[in-house]
Amino acid sequence: MNSGITLDSVNEKTNKLNLLTKREVERQLNLQKRKDNKDLLVAGNEKLEFFETIFTEKRSYIENMINISKSVPVNELPDHFNEILKEIVTLQKYVAASSIFIRNYDMQRCQNVLQELTVKTKQLEEELLPKKKFSFKNKMKQKSKSTEIRNKSIDDVDFKLKIEPVKSNTGFLSRCNEKLTLNNSELFKKDVSLEKMESCTVFLKGSPSTLHLNHLKNCNIFSGPVSTSIFAENCENCTLVIACQQLRLHNSKNTDIYLYVTSRAIMEDCKEIRVAPYNWKYESIASDFENVGFDTAVNNWTCIDDFNWLNQKHSPNWKEIEDVERIQNWNHYL
Repeated sequence: MNSGITLDSVNEKTNKLNLLTKREVERQLNLQKRKDNKDLLVAGNEKLEFFETIFTEKRSYIENMINISKSVPVNELPDHFNEILKEIVTLQKYVAASSIFIRNYDMQRCQNVLQELTVKTKQLEEELLPKKKFSFKNKMKQKSKSTEIRNKSIDDVDFKLKIEPVKSNTGFLSRCNEKLTLNNSELFKKDVSLEKMESCTVFLKGSPSTLHLNHLKNCNIFSGPVSTSIFAENCENCTLVIACQQLRLHNSKNTDIYLYVTSRAIMEDCKEIRVAPYNWKYESIASDFENVGFDTAVNNWTCIDDFNWLNQKHSPNWKEIEDVERIQNWNHYL
């Protein structure tokens, strides 16, 4: 007895069912894909909107700090400007971290804003905190050694001027192949300058207020705790063993820094910089650290912000000195 149902008809119905099922599955997948794309777009827009909000808020905060600079007491300006630059670096890192979803146009716009903020800050800092200039006179005036720059003319293409004493500064200017020392009675709460020196070793056994290092070549500088900032620029092939509240390093290369610093150090236009923890000792160093309020157990020597490197990866312009390469005993420099 034939029921009218054949194997072919069953196969045909099965194939149609499979086809319908496949189409339904594809339809559902397409709907889900569209939903996912829409959600992704919304999420991307939300991220971009969030980024713009944070960037605008931080930018406004930095601009406000810049705008109030002229009303900040002079003795607080170094800390004020370092705080501004620290905020700029933080914003730079935020922009770099957000680069995965920021359009190229927006990235360039943000970089331009950051550059403008940096330039404006530096210009204002130079205006409100001008560097003390060395003066040159025809006649030598006798002054106390503790309040004058020790001077000496040397035969070098870079140092052809005859140097005379400088008012209200302590330090050394235009020296070559010398070993020099200043003690705390000459350094305490003073602004110290070491400038235009080559192949010299300098020991600053005390706690100055600030330390300026400029145009040093093949020099070894040892300093006790500087109560505020060290400004170092144009240092080449040097070893700096320094302790301070803040370090600003500019236009320097191939220099080793044994560092103690209480805040984040800042560097710009530098390369081949190596760092290690501060390890110099002299007779009164413990009391000098105590007098300036530095806790020797807390050292941020690896916290360095490079203004020329916005990437989240480590800056190629500085690195840590390997343990086996670190100088542990400085006696041969004495």
